[in-house]
Amino acid sequence: MIRKLTMTLALLAVLAAPVLADHHMKGEPPMHPEIILGPPEGFEPPEGDEPPPMDMAPEEMEAMMVGRFFELMDENGDGVIGFDEFMPWVRGSHMPPMGDGPAMGDGPPMGDGPAMGDEPPMGDEPPMGDDGTTGDGMLMAGEGDLAGLPLAPECSNAMRDSELGPQAVNVPCGDHEGNLIFRTICNMPGFQSQAISLPGGRSAGCFDLEALRGDIAFEIVSEDGMHIFDTSMGKEAFMDLRLEGPGTFQIRSTDGSPGSPDGGVTIKFTDIPMD
Repeated sequence: MIRKLTMTLALLAVLAAPVLADHHMKGEPPMHPEIILGPPEGFEPPEGDEPPPMDMAPEEMEAMMVGRFFELMDENGDGVIGFDEFMPWVRGSHMPPMGDGPAMGDGPPMGDGPAMGDEPPMGDEPPMGDDGTTGDGMLMAGEGDLAGLPLAPECSNAMRDSELGPQAVNVPCGDHEGNLIFRTICNMPGFQSQAISLPGGRSAGCFDLEALRGDIAFEIVSEDGMHIFDTSMGKEAFMDLRLEGPGTFQIRSTDGSPGSPDGGVTIKFTDIPMD
């Protein structure tokens, strides 16, 4: 039955290609995030699912494909696709480069750096706290409470794709259970920010650090740019943080140390129902 459904959906996609091609430039990846949907493991389609007629117009084929996907994903038939219904159908994704780094030639010209002797004297760095952060919120791997954290992975598109789905489900968080989510950012251009997207009725809580590499600081802001948290606010403020949907929030590297261009951090939180 799964093979039958796959062939049906594949046929729909092929016949709808002339219509879908209008939305993409051939030979170039889209400049916006995309998610690829497909039947989850163990899915059993309804009895009597038959391929569409071969002479169906492409526009009708596209509408039929979208409508059929919606019907199959809406398990409880309430006309709304919830987060738990949507996630099993995610088979892949495309995330374009963020483009946060400066363009070639945008750096200061040679000779604009500080003159010899202008550097701050030794000992002017912010003092180190017991939690492994400096006074300005810089997280430093191997220091204080951060010494036991594993090494954060190097940032890449493959790593970012691996964090699209939950790392675990039914994870306790306060009085609720939810999906454990990872988000990794790095000091390197193109990977200095990650998004937390929450639909209505969902929230993110039980924040903590999963892994750390080098030196890095970060902040969390709302989609309208409102400051919510940064690492100078301390460990307790981070662990008590609660984000509520609907909304999209950005985790952004704020002050990557020049001595640690490979700095990175993996943040973990639990996606749970709102009270």
